Amino acid sequence: MIYKTRTIPKLIIGQQALLKRLPVDHEKYEKIRNDFYNGKAGFGGEREFDYQLRDFIPPYPHAVLHDVFLKHENAYFQIDSILITPSAIVLFEIKNMAGKLHIKQNPTQFIRESVGGERTVLRSPIEEMERKKHYLTSWLQARNLEIPLIDYIVFAYQNELTIENTASNRLVFSYEIPNRLRNMEMKEELLTADQIKRLANELMKAHRYYDPFPLIEKYGLSIKDLATGVACTNCQQLTMLWRTRSWQCRACGHRDRYAHHATLAEWYCISGGQLTNKQFRHFANISSRHIAKRMLANSYTEMSGIKRHAIYQLSPQLLKIRELSL
Repeated sequence: MIYKTRTIPKLIIGQQALLKRLPVDHEKYEKIRNDFYNGKAGFGGEREFDYQLRDFIPPYPHAVLHDVFLKHENAYFQIDSILITPSAIVLFEIKNMAGKLHIKQNPTQFIRESVGGERTVLRSPIEEMERKKHYLTSWLQARNLEIPLIDYIVFAYQNELTIENTASNRLVFSYEIPNRLRNMEMKEELLTADQIKRLANELMKAHRYYDPFPLIEKYGLSIKDLATGVACTNCQQLTMLWRTRSWQCRACGHRDRYAHHATLAEWYCISGGQLTNKQFRHFANISSRHIAKRMLANSYTEMSGIKRHAIYQLSPQLLKIRELSL
C-alpha cells in the first residue's frame, strides 16, 4: 500500500517560473537553467521507478513511501523511496544519469563518461546511502525499532556500467526492481501488519516539507532583474492585458479572467509568501490600485493591515496552478 506518493518538487516549479522572467543573457540564467533541467531529469527518473514498482504486488503486508525528508540528531536526510516489509526495510536511491558509468571502490568513485569521452567524477550515491542508513537506523532506534535495512542504488534507465571491486548487487536498473523484490527472502517476521501501518504513519508525521522559496534569495537575484507582466495561459508569453473583467493576450488573443492567479503563484515562488498592492501592480503591470485590490481579494490570499499598509499573505495552494504547466 502506498502511504506517501511522489509530487513535483517545489524547486522545479519555482525554477520554471523564474526562467520565464529572467533574461537569457543574465549571468545567472545558465546556472538556473541547468539546475532546472537536471531536476526535471531526476524527477523523471523517480517517476520511471514508481512506474516499475507498480508491478510488485507482494503477498505480505507492506507500506511504500516516496520522497521522505527527515530530521534526526540535527541532521537532515532525504530518502527517495522506502518499502517497509515484515522482515526488513528497503531503501532506494534513484539516479538518472546519462552516458557511461564507471564505478570503483577504495576509494568509492562514480565516473560519468560522456558521448565525447569527457569524464566527470560524481558524488557517490553509495556513500550518500550509507549516511542515510546511519541516520535512519538511529531514528528507528529512538522509537525502539530494530530491523534490517536493505538498500539499492537504482538507475532509472539502462546505462553502460563498468563496476570494479564493489557490491554490484546493490546497483540495479528500475526494470529489475520488481523481480529483485519478489526474490527477496522473507526471514523472521519483525513487524506485524499493524506495526507496519504505525511505522508508515510515523514516517509521514515526521516528514518535513522542504520549502526552497524565495528563489531570489537562493540565487542572489533582485526583482528588478525580472521581466514583469501576466503570462498568457495559452501561449505562455508575458503579453496579457486587462480588458474589462478579463485578461486578453496581445499575441494570440486568448482570454482568461483568472490569469493573474498564476502570476501570484510565480511571485510566491520567486519572492516569497507575501506582497503588497504596489508590488503586485509592478509585477503584473497593472496601473490601477483599485483593480489590483479586487484581484487580490481571492481565495488564495489573506489580507492584514488597512489601506496602503495592507499586506497580502499568499496560500501555498497557488503552487497547484503552477504544477499544471509542468
